[in-house]
Amino acid sequence: MIFGEIRTESSLNGILSTSLVLYEDKNIIKVKKGTIINQNLINLLLKNDIKLVTCAKLDKDDVLEDKAVYEISKNILSSEQSNLNIQDPRHGRCNIVSNINGLLMFDPEQLFLINSITDEIGVASLKPYSYVKKNKVIASIKAIPFAINKEVLKKIIKTSNNCFKVLPFQKKNVHLIQSRNQNTLEKVLEKTVIITKKRLLNCGITRISEKKCNHDIKSLSSEIQLSINENADLILVFGASAICDKNDVIPNSLKKINGKILRLGMPVEPGNLMLLGEIKNGNKTINFIGMPGCARSPKENGVDWILWRIFCGLGISNNNINYMGNGGLL
Repeated sequence: MIFGEIRTESSLNGILSTSLVLYEDKNIIKVKKGTIINQNLINLLLKNDIKLVTCAKLDKDDVLEDKAVYEISKNILSSEQSNLNIQDPRHGRCNIVSNINGLLMFDPEQLFLINSITDEIGVASLKPYSYVKKNKVIASIKAIPFAINKEVLKKIIKTSNNCFKVLPFQKKNVHLIQSRNQNTLEKVLEKTVIITKKRLLNCGITRISEKKCNHDIKSLSSEIQLSINENADLILVFGASAICDKNDVIPNSLKKINGKILRLGMPVEPGNLMLLGEIKNGNKTINFIGMPGCARSPKENGVDWILWRIFCGLGISNNNINYMGNGGLL
């Protein structure tokens, strides 16, 4: 591609680099940046005494910006069900939008490699594992110059293969257990139910089973066992007090029914005092979360990041949680 200032008479089929305001008789004519220069425009430029024009002229190995970003966008979606749509390219930009509520998935290293091929293409996205709503833009592909060399474009397309997808939320049988003591206010328990229902509704969960019990190991473990018997997929427990230790009431209640503690605490604030566990029931694994006190608020916190993964059917390892510290100060 050739870019620069050339004589107006020689600018046919060039791409105008800046917007212009021209006059024809008494009429004002606005010409947009990126306009392909035709003979009529050349004549108009000359009438306005514009003898030189800055533009880009393509050679046979160049691909126009809109076509280039569209070709990248088509390939950058997962070949599996990506749950993503491509918007029509405009001005060298192509946006990718989610067509469902779900969790954005991609490898940050792959995105780094895409952006490392050339500075003539920039691919910007939301963070991996972001919660996205339907019609949310999750990524934007932008061509910097007016055209991209076709060999460079091939490298970008090859590297970008199957980068982005959005995982849908799955239906789960969710049980909410709240323990209480003599200091617990009933209005706090009621508010927690309302907020938890709204939090889960964002993930497509329309109903939950609710239970209340005393804040002691015997009472709480009995309610957990009852939820197991009722085929729960996920058990959420709000304690009358925050979990302070692996030998506290909620962890010991989980251990009493042969549940396993996977993690106590996470490097996300708010949300530090989260307990992650699991319960084996025959061939089924039931997820268990001892909820942090901050989850009584509707504001995003660390437990949301855990819930999104669970509802998308993703496993959660200690390494997954450790990586959450990067950007974990909410």
